[in-house]
Amino acid sequence: MGSAYVAQANDVTALYWNPAGITNITNRQLGISQVDWITDVQLQFLGGVFPVGNLMTIGVGVTYLSMGDLKVTNWEYPEGTGETFASYDISAALCVARKLTDRFSIGVNLKFIQEKISQSKASAFAVDVGTQYDTGFLGIKIGMALTNFGTKMQLRGRDTNIRVDPYPTEGSNPNDVRANLETIAWPLPIAMRIGTSVDLVKNQWMRVTGNFDFFDERDYAQMWCTGGEVAFFHERFFLRGGVSPRYEEQVHASFGAGLKYQLNDTYGLAIDYAYSDLGRLENANRFSLMFTF
Repeated sequence: MGSAYVAQANDVTALYWNPAGITNITNRQLGISQVDWITDVQLQFLGGVFPVGNLMTIGVGVTYLSMGDLKVTNWEYPEGTGETFASYDISAALCVARKLTDRFSIGVNLKFIQEKISQSKASAFAVDVGTQYDTGFLGIKIGMALTNFGTKMQLRGRDTNIRVDPYPTEGSNPNDVRANLETIAWPLPIAMRIGTSVDLVKNQWMRVTGNFDFFDERDYAQMWCTGGEVAFFHERFFLRGGVSPRYEEQVHASFGAGLKYQLNDTYGLAIDYAYSDLGRLENANRFSLMFTF
């Protein structure tokens, strides 16, 4: 839906989009997602949500982004030395959310984030805060999420350890004095997202929902995205689409479909697929599987 989901988020993926959204889940839910991103980058998400009576809803989620094995290069071997190194990012989150009223929900993610490049790592702690408000009028919902508010990251590790001659122009000195390269800390990509969701049509046969999000990210231009979802056959089959100018400041489309099978009031299964046009960066394919139990 062009990433317009902050107000509608109502399943386990709300752990990523808006932590307040997990209060819409009445049974336990487990979700798995796979994203085939650009240039062989892969992203996986695993999350679980567990309602605790009428008191609160607890969620746990892990997001893992990997880039495969990359070539080691240097000035002598710009095409590669024959060696490779690994690189990845991982985020682990614990979420607590609850309904403060029958219409207003709030959720908080506590996250540990780590990035690894070759033999060096950087770590940080962050907080996501989200809210959702159901106006009760024409199915209009309002959502807000502040994400990645936390500490800075700084790479440290074996790759920053070097041996040097501290005084190369003065006399005869050892050239194997141990030293560390200075690395600069950088802030997390804090982002604010505000959006609305409206049920344009809702009856026993079909539901049509339209969403609009506005988001502002650190070091990135303010942006908007909009999308919609059509549900058929008592919320069993879904068609989705949306647009966003996020990439290359040109409007690109996304679309997808989903199938939900509910065995009874407790057990269910949902399968979803989405395709996103990324312009010059080609496209992205997203697959997800959710279990309700």
